[in-house]
Parts: sequence; C-alpha cells; structure tokens
Amino acid sequence: MRMTARTLFALILLAFSYSVAAPGHAAETGAAPAVQTGTVAAQPRSNEDIRKWYNHQVSAIPALNKRWVKDGLSAEERARKAQDIRHDARVKARGFMANKDEVKLLQNRDLKHYGNPDGPTFDYLVEKNRKKGLQGDAVYEEIVTSSSRTDKAYNEKYGVRPPAQAP
Repeated sequence: MRMTARTLFALILLAFSYSVAAPGHAAETGAAPAVQTGTVAAQPRSNEDIRKWYNHQVSAIPALNKRWVKDGLSAEERARKAQDIRHDARVKARGFMANKDEVKLLQNRDLKHYGNPDGPTFDYLVEKNRKKGLQGDAVYEEIVTSSSRTDKAYNEKYGVRPPAQAP
C-alpha cells in the first residue's frame, strides 16, 4: 500500500496528538492521562480514571490548535481535527468502561440529544453554531474552542477536576 506524504503526515500528527501532552500539560494541571504502573501507562479502569483520561485528551486541543494555526490550516480544517480528537476520545473512553449498561445510557442520551449515539457530528456542530448566529470562520472557531470544554456535571459526578478549560 502506497501512502502519500500528506496521508502519512496526518497519521503521524494524529498519533502524536494522542501520545504527547501540551507543554506543561499534565504535570502543571494535575491531569492524569492514565493510571501509572511502573513506566507503562495502563488502561484507565474506574470511571474516575476514565474521566481524567478523557479530560486530558481534550485539554490538549488548544495547544494543538496553536500548532495548526502556525502550520496554516484553515479554520474548518482545525475544527474538523479538534472535533475528531474529541469524538475519538469519547468513543475510546466508553470502550474503557466496564459497565456496558452505563455506556448504553450515555449512548441513548447522545442519540436523543444529538441524533447520534456517539455524540455530535461535525455537521451537527456546524448547524448548531449557525443557529446561534455565527457565520463564516466564526462557526469553525467555536467548534475548536468548545472541543476542549468538558461537561461540568460529569466531572463533578466522578470527582474530577479537569485541566484548565477553554473560555
């Protein structure tokens, strides 16, 4: 299989975005990407650890966005990347959850709220922001900004204090 340089770069960037925190990220915020056992990060198991892991994933988006801006990505491209990171983190976090009934409840909530069991789609977010009166790049900038904000009620439910959140 032959990959173009652009495809290879995208795969490397995606892998990098999941494996490396923003500078000063975990150490300064107290976020934990996973439960540490020795030198290898173990899969989070408790809902609290899963929520910490999820918060850690999405809190890297602002630093990644700064890099994407420097790299010349359009607002729409950056919004798609930010939404992909958040969506993938949501799906992966649910995969970590031991209680599949809890996962089903979350999926049902998302289906009712967003029309999709795995949370909002990119098109849903675009439409939502347009209905709020945003136009042009402002629609996409809001998607980037909101991608790093997590639900306060769920954080409180699991006793998790997220890293510094986007305004």
